[in-house]
Order: sequence, then structure tokens, then C-alpha cells
Amino acid sequence: MFYVGIDVSKNHFTYCIINSTSQIVRKDTLTQTFESFKDFLSIIKNFQPSTIIMESSGRYHICISSFLISHNIQPFIINPKFSHQFFKFIQSTSPSKTDSKDAFILALFALKNPELLKPSSIPEETKIIARTLQSLKKELAKIKTQILNCLSVVFPELERVTNPFSKTILNILLYFPSAKDIAKAPIKRISAMFEEATTRGKKPSLTPEDLKELAKKSIGISHKGYSLTLKTYIQKLFFLEKQIEELSTLLDEEIQKWSPKEIDIISSIKGISRDLANRFIAEIEDIKKFSSAKKLIKYAGLDPVIKQSGKWKFFKGISKKGNAYLRDIFYQMAYGVVTWNSFFREYLKKKMAQYGSYRKAMIAVVNKLIRVIFAMLKKGEKFRPERVFPSIRFKNSEVVGYV
Repeated sequence: MFYVGIDVSKNHFTYCIINSTSQIVRKDTLTQTFESFKDFLSIIKNFQPSTIIMESSGRYHICISSFLISHNIQPFIINPKFSHQFFKFIQSTSPSKTDSKDAFILALFALKNPELLKPSSIPEETKIIARTLQSLKKELAKIKTQILNCLSVVFPELERVTNPFSKTILNILLYFPSAKDIAKAPIKRISAMFEEATTRGKKPSLTPEDLKELAKKSIGISHKGYSLTLKTYIQKLFFLEKQIEELSTLLDEEIQKWSPKEIDIISSIKGISRDLANRFIAEIEDIKKFSSAKKLIKYAGLDPVIKQSGKWKFFKGISKKGNAYLRDIFYQMAYGVVTWNSFFREYLKKKMAQYGSYRKAMIAVVNKLIRVIFAMLKKGEKFRPERVFPSIRFKNSEVVGYV
């Protein structure tokens, strides 16, 4: 049996092949090119059977891993956090760091830790789609904040009477980017924009006449700088919304190929969207990778940090040493369930009374939710509140009291 460690960088990759006695039998550095990939393929075919391992290093490992998979060779892609402690231990007596040494240590890790090597059930490219989607949604939230900041100067009253992010209002602001511009605009033009929006979707909460009257009495200023800034952010918002919609559709199609049942199970919890369920599965790949809910909590960096000295014991928050993308997904899930799910909302109230802190109570909700999702996926069952919250009395899926 041979073990192949691959250390990947932007333009090169270094491989090291060792045998079952940890002896190096071959190593080299090649460029990230198609010809080098073919050369590497010819080399490893001479060392069979073999276990190939590389770290999930941003995006640089994707091309070579995809090339190997296309030739029916399945490499193991590991999270750098899994191998970090092993690297520290091996390098403790020799702190020098080179690509060749890193490739050797990866191969050695595969030899010494076979139980940690599990094939990925979801392509790495799918995870990239999920993370890009997550990043774009954060950017969208920032843009919305910037739009509100602009409106607080050019039309501060607008947010108080209607949703400023409705398509109708945003389209009007794109052409008339201040209260004074709207006040001067022909009522027929404003009405036409309202009618166009009504035929496409939800009817606005105010009439064209209401908007014109509100604009006439506004204290907002008209300034070219603010107007141009507002229009720029609205255009960026429209662009991002379109990209997010396309990526969400693509991610859903990809996840449906691999984990359709899991998505149905997770989204059976009211407050968790299919989009969040898709991103969750893209990050963990397979719940079987975790032997317990505690391991999943730790993987997300949501495990508690406790300092103890004698009889004193201090809770210093969560470790935040796990998967930041997954941690963010769990936070979004938790906010969703306490908003839309009466059972988790009651659980939040209970923890608020216990801890006297919203932050600590929300961490408790997050960890409760993780344990619930873990159990549901392990058993292959959809959400059953009477099993999750046995002390809560409910009727028609709503909380009515306690046992």
C-alpha cells in the first residue's frame, strides 16, 4: 500500500509517495498544467493501491482533484483543521517548513489516521457555489444598509411608511433618487411604474398619490452625490439579487443529486429554508462524518470555552475555532426558527429566563437546533416537536402551555 500526499499552491503542486513503512519512494514538484497532471497520473498508476490525500486549500486543489476523479481516482480532501495538530506534533523537533515536507506529512497523516479519511459525498465545486452564495448574501445585506443610509438623507420618511426594498419603490428611486425628484416627477410616470409593478407581483402598500404627497412634505435634501450613490447601490442590489437567484437554483439542483432526502428532513423545521438546508449539506457533506452532535458542534466552533480554577468555573463564550461558514449557517437557522417556530421561540424564552442574557440564550438555541438536526438526519425522520420538546403542550403545531 502506498500513500500520496499532495501540497497544492497557486501555480505548482508537490507530491510525496511513501510506503507502508513511512519510507519515501518518490517526490517531486510539478506545475499546475494539463501536461503535468497527465505526468502525475502516469506516475501514481505505478504505485497501486494508493491513498491520495490533499488539504482543502481554498480553490487551488480543485483542478487536480477534479482531474483525478475524472480518471476514476478518488482523492481524500481533508479540512486543514484536522491535520493541523498532527503537523504541529511532527514538526515539533524540526520547525522548518517546505512544500516537500508538507506533502510528506500529509502522506504520513494518511498512513497513521485511516479512520479520518472519508470520501467526499458532494463535489468540492458544490461547496464553492454554497460559499459564494453565502458571501453574496452578506454583501447584499451591506448594500441594503447603504441604501437606508442614503435614504435617511434624501427621503427619510420613506422607510416609516413602506418597504423601501420593494421592486416598485427601488425602480422609482432609480429614476427619481430623492424626495424632491419624486415631488417634481409627473404623476402619470409614477402611476405607470406602480401599475407595471402590480402586474408583476405584490401591490405596493401606498398609492402613487400617497408617495407624491409624502415626497412634497419630506425634509430630505437633493444632492447629486447622494443621488448618484443611491442609484449605484440600487443597481448593485438588482445585480446581486439576480446572481443570488441563479446560484441558489444551481446549488439546489446540485444538492438534489446527492442529498434530496436530507434537504426535505432539515427544511421540515419551520424557519429553515431550503437555501439554508442546501448550504448546510454542502458544508458537512454527510452527517455520518460525525459520531455525535457534540462533534458537529465542535466542528462549527460552537463548543463552549470553560476556564476553571479551584471551585470557580467561568464560561468564556464559544471557541470559534471551527468552520466559520457552517457557524454562520447555524446562526441564520437559529434566528429563523425563533422567528417562525413557536417551539424554539418558547425554548429561547426559557433560556433567557435561565441565563438573563439574549446572547447566551441564542447560543443555547443554536446548540439545541444542532442536536435536533443531527438526531433527525441520523434517524431519517422529519421534525416532530412532541419528541423534541416533550414538556411543551401544543395544538395544531402551536404552543399552548407546558406539561
